[in-house]
Amino acid sequence: MANHTPNRHCHKWRLELRSAQGGESKSKILAKSIRADIEQGLLLHGVRLPPQRHLADCLGISLQTTSNAYRELERQGFIRCEIGRGSFVSRPVSSDVANLILDTPQSTVMDFSTVRIIHTDEHGQRWRDICLALSGEQDQPWIQALRPIAGLEAHRETARQWLARHGVQADLEDILITNGAAHGIFLALASLTSTNDVVLSEGITDHGIIGTSQVLGFTLKGLETDRHGIDPDHFEYLCTHERVTALVCTPNFNNPTTTLMPASRRREIASIARHFGVWIIEDDVFGPLLGEHHIPPISHYLPERTIYCTSMTKSVLTGLRIGYLVMPKTLSSRTKSVLRVNGWMGTPIMAEIASRWIRDGSADLLIQKQRLLVAERQAVISECFSDFILGHHPYALSAWIGVPPHWEAAGLVNTLRERHIAITPPDPFVVPGIVKPPAVRICVGAECGFDEMRNAIQQMREVFDKMQ
Repeated sequence: MANHTPNRHCHKWRLELRSAQGGESKSKILAKSIRADIEQGLLLHGVRLPPQRHLADCLGISLQTTSNAYRELERQGFIRCEIGRGSFVSRPVSSDVANLILDTPQSTVMDFSTVRIIHTDEHGQRWRDICLALSGEQDQPWIQALRPIAGLEAHRETARQWLARHGVQADLEDILITNGAAHGIFLALASLTSTNDVVLSEGITDHGIIGTSQVLGFTLKGLETDRHGIDPDHFEYLCTHERVTALVCTPNFNNPTTTLMPASRRREIASIARHFGVWIIEDDVFGPLLGEHHIPPISHYLPERTIYCTSMTKSVLTGLRIGYLVMPKTLSSRTKSVLRVNGWMGTPIMAEIASRWIRDGSADLLIQKQRLLVAERQAVISECFSDFILGHHPYALSAWIGVPPHWEAAGLVNTLRERHIAITPPDPFVVPGIVKPPAVRICVGAECGFDEMRNAIQQMREVFDKMQ
């Protein structure tokens, strides 16, 4: 068993299979045993597992049992199976994200690894002003709110008006207040899926979707994309050959590739979904940054089978974790039930602040300011990396940059970290089964002045030039 899992693991798994009681299948017992060794650090990341037939012979079980166990572990994200090479210990994406995308600010590191808006003094002043105004009010129903689960009616009415300004028409009773877009997407997936379901997404997608698949247990499969987003032909092919429950997609500035799906592509995706009865979960967290250039959402073309989600965190204020989820009427009751057990209701005081900023124009002003600042920084990236850009837009919060030939993304990331600059490799964004692209994500929201940002980008370019 050279180059494979040591014999002691196989012996241990054999004993666990023999001592198991009850009606649980052998494949599940084996998957649990292997997973336990991974979680306890007994099987390290990158270790090659025995070939399935070899392990079946070693354990005295059928090849089908071993294949089912490996398949379950791959679905959960604990191993990756590569055709022609074998099966290797992996980790759920959530285990690696903190290392690849900085969780907490580091004073010595210029952080281009985290997608966030560019904070300004005006953000801070408006936040202090709203907190001061709230502190002086005697009647504050939002701090006593316990119901309704979907959110206070006044907050949902303001949300309805906000959504309409961004091209989304919704009835009041179909709007749910959530604690941000990630919460909304989780609620939508929890309402639609079970462990036997297949869900599609862009092959390179937000790491939150990959993590959610591992929590909820559905099988996530990646779709091919081009510069306009999801490839309709591949979408139709998988719908033809798989029993697909839902598609999760980000038409406006997919994270991390920044693709912007044109209206014609959205209509085509909607038409395919309607034909095959596939639900669409539309993540539009970046949509407000398009401003007056917004494109009709997919929900416009397929309202009866699309769940639409947006929030304030990526356009107005990072800490304003309030989201708006628009549900088709046939799913509204189910999703409210999931929200009840998942978090009871969106935080009312945050919804109140968002509503006030929408009504007094603060939200629009902060978005307009954000667009100007983002465009200014994106222009620097465009100038410095014009020959490496794979995905870029003046109003996107990140850029997708190709890695110099003959270099690995991980090596580039480590080299820049030595210079106290943090960017993100492709690893957190790759759906299982999709080839990892030679690219890195550079986010524009680093907490620094414009000159500091430009100097850091120029340093990145110097590293690229030395690598060629």
